[in-house]
Amino acid sequence: MTGAPQDISVTHLRAVTNETTLELPDRVVEILSTVGPDTDVLVSDLSARSFAAVIRRTYSQQSPNLVPFIDPLEALDDELVLICQVEHGHELVTVVLRATDRTLVAATAIDRSVGLVHITVQELCSRLRASDAPGAELALAVASQCPAEERLRIFEQGALSTARTFLTKYTMAAEKGFDVRGLDGFAGALVPLGDEQPGFCTVQADAAVAITAFTPGRTDVLAAMSVGGLSPQTGTTKENG
Repeated sequence: MTGAPQDISVTHLRAVTNETTLELPDRVVEILSTVGPDTDVLVSDLSARSFAAVIRRTYSQQSPNLVPFIDPLEALDDELVLICQVEHGHELVTVVLRATDRTLVAATAIDRSVGLVHITVQELCSRLRASDAPGAELALAVASQCPAEERLRIFEQGALSTARTFLTKYTMAAEKGFDVRGLDGFAGALVPLGDEQPGFCTVQADAAVAITAFTPGRTDVLAAMSVGGLSPQTGTTKENG
């Protein structure tokens, strides 16, 4: 598995959104002009129809303004598209390009702080202790060092694209000397979910961070992993890995 194609960068996304004649939300252009050119771009490929179905299922009830974003996708039926996502705080910019020629199909920005979901460290530890999911004991070793009342944000993102990003990023981290544990089991549990949107949370204790994935619906622990050797309390792990 590989990360984003080399020609997909914030600079490329700025160019296609600035040059298009399509009507885009102002916030898309604002965020892409704000983030640095080296900001990570999370890229996955999917049929346009399938991605439209994911958006309808995940966001459309709380964000009815996504109809102008979904309609161009459904018009492409089963044509392959590249889903390019950029994080900016609680906001997520999604730019969809045709896979064949990298032309713009649609773009939108979503504020994911709306309906934000949290879990306490105490509840996370309880779920990890009760789970036999891959890496649960690794996350428990980190989480159990944190205050029980600490609240952790649960965010949702694509399973397959997250697995690809984590395999790339944390394999490189291991090569640089970081203590990466449970990566293969974590990615292996995510891949079969494809375009599903499981929940994730991160918790950091001193120089280690634990990342836990929950099953869609956030009912059970799906998998977990840990990374050691970080600078204490830097919070270096972002939502997109």
